[in-house]
Formats: sequence, structure tokens, C-alpha cells
Amino acid sequence: MKFLINISNIVMGGAIQVAKSFVIETSNIRNNQDHYLIVYNPKIINFDNIKSSNKLNFKKVYNSPAKLKNRSRVNKMLYSFERDFNPDIVFTMFGPSYWIPKAKHVCGFADGWVYYQNSIAYDKLNLLDRLKRKVLNFYKIQRLRKESSNFILETDDAKEKFKEVLAMKKSKFYTVSNTCNSVFYEQIRFKRLKIFKKDFFNLLNISSYYPHKNLEIINDLTKNISSKEKIRFYLTLPEKVFKSKFYDNENIINLGPQKIEDCPNLYYNCDAVFLPTILETFSASYVEAMKMNKPILTSNLDFATKLCHNAAEYFNPLDIESIIQKILLIKKDKKRYNQLIKLGNIRLKNFPDSTLKTKKYIRICKDVLTLEN
Repeated sequence: MKFLINISNIVMGGAIQVAKSFVIETSNIRNNQDHYLIVYNPKIINFDNIKSSNKLNFKKVYNSPAKLKNRSRVNKMLYSFERDFNPDIVFTMFGPSYWIPKAKHVCGFADGWVYYQNSIAYDKLNLLDRLKRKVLNFYKIQRLRKESSNFILETDDAKEKFKEVLAMKKSKFYTVSNTCNSVFYEQIRFKRLKIFKKDFFNLLNISSYYPHKNLEIINDLTKNISSKEKIRFYLTLPEKVFKSKFYDNENIINLGPQKIEDCPNLYYNCDAVFLPTILETFSASYVEAMKMNKPILTSNLDFATKLCHNAAEYFNPLDIESIIQKILLIKKDKKRYNQLIKLGNIRLKNFPDSTLKTKKYIRICKDVLTLEN
């Protein structure tokens, strides 16, 4: 079977690692008679260490079709690739694709702004930004309706809400859970990083910057937590973004953007993972923390509680006192600290590894083709 894997529209965020993991795992699958054409933007994702083969080939697109000024040119390239490769099915990892393939099309989707339209994240937007977001949501929904009738979401909750928003009776919806990158399962020789101070309680947040990540609340936390508690927050943001959003404070440390292969060692050095996000579909940080035996402190919102269950300590992400109370609980109560690690190990068993996740994507594509032919 021939798959055209379309990741040309991915430009930032966790989608990059999901896409890269998928391609790496696909290249490693044994006894696989399928053939794959990966269409990607080399300015965003680097596949230089993966060699082309009889079953895996690559085509480069240097602009995203998401931008209207690029769309016509990029779509011509995509149609050219499709015509030459003649795939049985096209799989766009994260839509909209801003392109309508001639072959059967399966489209992933993971934009919580679209299907969590009652989220408190909207309350943090001013009137103009809220209006812009609503217009963008409408536009994405219209695009998705035109582009595909088969969709893959990352959680069952997102799938059910997306069904309601999309309102396409004949469409089919599937769930493939996000998970850890395969680097978290490799034999790693960890090393102590001096920037993580042993006499501090070190809270780590590995993410890009988005307003819904609610990271600026760390400014208020550092002002309200007593210096005697020795609590530090570690972020992974571009320096320009960090300087524009955070106060000059010795208890907020920016590590800069990280390569995925360096992330396990960051988890190893921290004491707990801190995620005050107010809108999410599936942050891989939850599963990564469980895998690395680190307690999770996160928002008491549906997307978090349905993923972590009892394997996290929850707080109100908009209430400084609620957050501080939970941080100090985990810092001082070793019994609760260790209990969360054990519960995380149990919860981790509910998530696939990256190989199984990739196989699920492929299986869904094959099922779609079988059922609709």
C-alpha cells in the first residue's frame, strides 16, 4: 500500500515532535511492505539522518500552505507529488491541510481552541482577539469539512467534542493517543546539570510559548512564594520571548528551546513537572513525566484530569493561592510525592509507546481504505 504522509503544513509546537517520531518509527518498522512518501518543510523538521529507501522517500516543501500567499504554489507541488507517487491514501498528521488530495484523505486534528469553545482560555482574551479566534475557528472548520471525512483525534473527549463542532454525519472519527517520544525508552546515561540547584525544589515546564499555556502566572507565583521555600521554575523558551514575558527573577530560569533527545535529562534533574495550562488536547509532558518518575502538578481541568486521573496533583490555574498550596504540598509531603510517582507508573500503562502509536495511525488509514472501497 502506498501512503503519502503530508506534514508540509506543520510550523511549530508539539506537532513537530509527533510528526518526526512518526517518520522515524515508520522507517524502523520491520517486515513492512508498504511504501511512504513524506512531504515536509526542511526549515521546520530535519530528516537528514533518515536515508531514503525503497519504502521511504521524501519531498521538500519550503513554505506552509496555511499561508494564503503560499497556497497556490505549494498546492501545485503537492498535486505534482501526488500524481507522480499515485498513493492509495493521503494522511495529513494535523489539519487543516489547506489542500484537497485526489486520493482518499485521513486528517489528524489537535486544536483545542476549535472544539473546547467554552474553555476559560477564551476569558483571557480581549474582545478583538476573541473575535479573531472565533473567525479562525470557523474558517478551520469549513476547511476541514471540504478536505476530509475521516479524522483522528488524540483523546476520546476531543473526538466527541470535535464531532459536535464539525457536524458531519457521514464522517468517521478515530482516536490515537499521544505518548512519549521513543528517546524516553532508550538507555540513557543521565548527568547532573549544575543549573538545577540541589537545595531548591525545581519545577520544570517543557513547552513552546502559547498564551493558553498560562506560563506568565509564574511571575505572580515567584512574588508570592516565600524566598525561604527555595522554589525555582525552569522554562524552555526562545530568549526573546522569555525576556518579553517574564520579570528579571533569579527563581525563573530559561533553558532555551531543547532538542527532544536532551529532554529526558531535564526531567531527570527536576523535582516535579509544572503545567498550569488552561487549554490542551494532549500534552506529551504528562506521559513524559510519568515515564521519568516525576510528580505532575497541573490544572484541574477536564483535559488534564481525563488524561492523568489520580496521577497528578491538581490546582485552579487562575488562583495563585491554590497553585502555591499544591506546590508546597508536593515539596514537603514525601509520602504524597512518592505516591504520585507510583500512580504515574500505573497510569503510564494506558498509553501506547511510539511504535504502537505509529502502527495505529497506519492501521486506521488501511481500514478507511478497505471500508470505503
